[in-house]
Amino acid sequence: MKNRLKFIVLAAIASMSLCATAQNVSMAHDTIYFYKTWEQMLYLQPSAYVVDPIIFAETPYEVYIETGYDEANQSIENDYIALSQGDSIFLINSKYVRDFFKGDVKGFSGYIPIFFNDKVAYLTGNGPLTVKDILFGNDSDGVTSYSQAFYYIDFVNRTVKHVTHSYLSELLTDYHDLKVRYEGMKDYKKRYIIEDYFYKYIDRASQDFMRPYILDLVGY
Repeated sequence: MKNRLKFIVLAAIASMSLCATAQNVSMAHDTIYFYKTWEQMLYLQPSAYVVDPIIFAETPYEVYIETGYDEANQSIENDYIALSQGDSIFLINSKYVRDFFKGDVKGFSGYIPIFFNDKVAYLTGNGPLTVKDILFGNDSDGVTSYSQAFYYIDFVNRTVKHVTHSYLSELLTDYHDLKVRYEGMKDYKKRYIIEDYFYKYIDRASQDFMRPYILDLVGY
């Protein structure tokens, strides 16, 4: 599992009551697990769980959890850095992101999707809107809707940055062949090309034996 990205499937998160610390839970109930450290996340060792809470998804990139208990709700908001459903659906606490990273973090709220393995991690969130998008909409019906954007977590510099074409070129500096191929693409500024080469970067970085592990950088 170490080198496999843990993909988010928000549609799988449905309506979910309160328990204390992580134990075996009946499969008849949906269970959300909570993590206080990256080590717990990587080794799937949660420190608490909630059975059948209520999930509020303002958008696919802004999720809130309610239990009916104020103390538990406060703990969910402040004490945990991430949550999961099983071993494949992970969301990270935006408060943790805003508190410990600089960069493009101000727009995050609630729990947000995170993809990670033992060497790399990135978030998905709403893409920025232009003035034209807001005034006239960005689809054929004149409706303004957010698009998915990638936000790369740089643990060395404690920075989270929106993956634009220029930032992707910066990331690809470590892998010259990919950088040359990407910058040689006619439509290298288009979103689908950025997405394709960002995934190529994630694959290459994940297999790079010279790249430090996340735990070496965060310490826990």
